[in-house]
Amino acid sequence: MELSEILAADEYVRQRLRPRPGDPDYLCLIDLLDAVRAMAPLDAERVLDFGCGGSPYRSLFRGKEYHRADLAGGADLDFEYGVDSRLPPNAQGYDFVLSSQVLEHVADPAFYLAECFRVLKPGGRLLVTTHGTFWDHACPHDYWRWTAYGLRKAIEAQGFVTLQSRKITTGARAALFLFEQRLDAPFERAGLEGRALAALFSLIRRFGAERRHRLADTVLAEERVVNAEGEGEAARHALYIGVGVLAQKPGAE
Repeated sequence: MELSEILAADEYVRQRLRPRPGDPDYLCLIDLLDAVRAMAPLDAERVLDFGCGGSPYRSLFRGKEYHRADLAGGADLDFEYGVDSRLPPNAQGYDFVLSSQVLEHVADPAFYLAECFRVLKPGGRLLVTTHGTFWDHACPHDYWRWTAYGLRKAIEAQGFVTLQSRKITTGARAALFLFEQRLDAPFERAGLEGRALAALFSLIRRFGAERRHRLADTVLAEERVVNAEGEGEAARHALYIGVGVLAQKPGAE
């Protein structure tokens, strides 16, 4: 199956727009959905989904003018671009640009963000979400990881003003998410230690992903979407799966 078909598959989109406890990536995808809903200007009239994939969040902007841009070869695109991320000159005048889980796959993030700046009208807003801590996942390539401060700095370097900065899936919730990715992998360590760890993993698997996720939603609710600018318990949120920045192009709204 082609990459564009995978990203547009009903189940792929469903897990991002309607994640359910028990889904493989539930802990980070439900938090990402909450972050997008909280940070994106859902009343924007003209929206560009830049690096759209299957456009899982398109229904949040129902009734708006919604354009889709991605690498050449995708289905039903309004704009195609190459590895340089250069959009055509007529892509412009947008109220909002959505860039969700794209920037880590962009060869030249500075140029990509400059294109986001160019296509927005003065006062327009950009929401970038990307990975803080995550495994390699080529789509078709995987280049970068970001700290909350580093992402903000890269966006502001292109002329934007930061409005909000968030860490997504933090602390113990992030650790649980990363641990779950190891649960289903073959366990090959030999000796008594290896057998003990294999038995522990087997016990946790029997507890069940859905039960783990429901418990995490109750016990670790404060580690889902966190203000990256807060001082307070910074060490508690030093580990995070995702990061999001809402920024604005200066000028009249």
